[in-house]
Amino acid sequence: MTREYPESQSGQSDTPTPSATGPSGVGASGGAEPHGSTVARRFRPRALADGLRVSAVWTARALIVLAGLVVLWYVTGALWSIVLPTLFALLLASVLWPVNRFLRKGLPKVLAALLTLLGFLGVVVGIGAATIPAIASGVTELSSLARDNVTDLVDFVGRPPLNFDAASLDDVVDTALTQLQANVGNVVTGITAGLSELTSLTVVVLLALVFTFFCLKDGDRFMPWASRWTNSAAFGHASTIASGTWKTLSSYIFAQATVALVDALFIGLGLVLLDIPLAIPLAVLVFFSAFIPVVGAIVSGLVATLVAFLAYGWVSALVVLGLVVLVQQLESNFIQPLLVGRTLEIHPAVVLASVTVGGTLFGLIGAFLAVPTTAVAIVVLRYLRDLSTEYKPERGAGAGDGPPQGPAVTTTEAGPLGHSPEQPGA
Repeated sequence: MTREYPESQSGQSDTPTPSATGPSGVGASGGAEPHGSTVARRFRPRALADGLRVSAVWTARALIVLAGLVVLWYVTGALWSIVLPTLFALLLASVLWPVNRFLRKGLPKVLAALLTLLGFLGVVVGIGAATIPAIASGVTELSSLARDNVTDLVDFVGRPPLNFDAASLDDVVDTALTQLQANVGNVVTGITAGLSELTSLTVVVLLALVFTFFCLKDGDRFMPWASRWTNSAAFGHASTIASGTWKTLSSYIFAQATVALVDALFIGLGLVLLDIPLAIPLAVLVFFSAFIPVVGAIVSGLVATLVAFLAYGWVSALVVLGLVVLVQQLESNFIQPLLVGRTLEIHPAVVLASVTVGGTLFGLIGAFLAVPTTAVAIVVLRYLRDLSTEYKPERGAGAGDGPPQGPAVTTTEAGPLGHSPEQPGA
């Protein structure tokens, strides 16, 4: 049975009035208005003002944060002689902490920290004792081999299709010697500056070793000490960030050391089999340069290729270059994603950009510290993201029980910075 609606007194059918529609042309019943209908739209005169106000607030906050970063930059530069040894000490302590924790099971903290540090120094001295004689003998052998190869190179460029005559090559050599003699003062200045840098580096190394000893000895007491100077909320945040930072640093250093060891082992073995001079020093160079992602591998590979060229010519250089590329592909496609990729979860483009920025601003040290610094920054940003997304206010019953709290603080034993006050730091 169909119900018919009576027309209004004016003789027209009922139509939705403007008051019955929403601001976007949607009627009270939820249906969309037909195209071309005249619908009153609600105007919000404060919408633009509200948007400008929110934008201004966030702009002011961003400027304040930027000003704080600038102040932090200048303070770090002024205290760089202390900041740099502290950073090195944290990285070194993150590597040595598992050994120190094992020794603590049967030894006092002081003795365990001292033996751990002395063991590390013993390994470094042993590597130096095996490398320095190899450098001396390798340089002598390379000098005698390079003389013949340079002579062959000169003969090669003097023949077709290059056709460089001996007079032109002599002019190039004479020009180089003249420039060297003209800039001998700059060379002496550079050597003096290098000695000054070496003295500064010695001070940095000594301070880093001292700080490393204290980190191994009293590292598990840092966070309980910090709890005395902060409230419970601030300490909870600081403890969580410190624990995540320590875990990230230790995992990164362990993974990167594994990658560096694989590179040095395979490349060094290939250089020994090819009887390349300075094979052991080159393997050591490959190991330490691997701690500078991307850039270090390229530089060490080029150095090994150059040494092979000076020793035995183009054929050996190409073989060494192929060996380096093969090992680097093995590392970048299998080992690096398996260890470092899962540890940091940082895109290779971000790694390369951070290394470039760090090397540009602080040189070799900046390139070395770029990736760990980026990893720590990502840990902090992820924690701030979790604060804003993990705990949402509930609606309905219990919504007014109190403001949402931050993520729960875990007390896992991730290292000295991750120990809770109740943990003795075994």
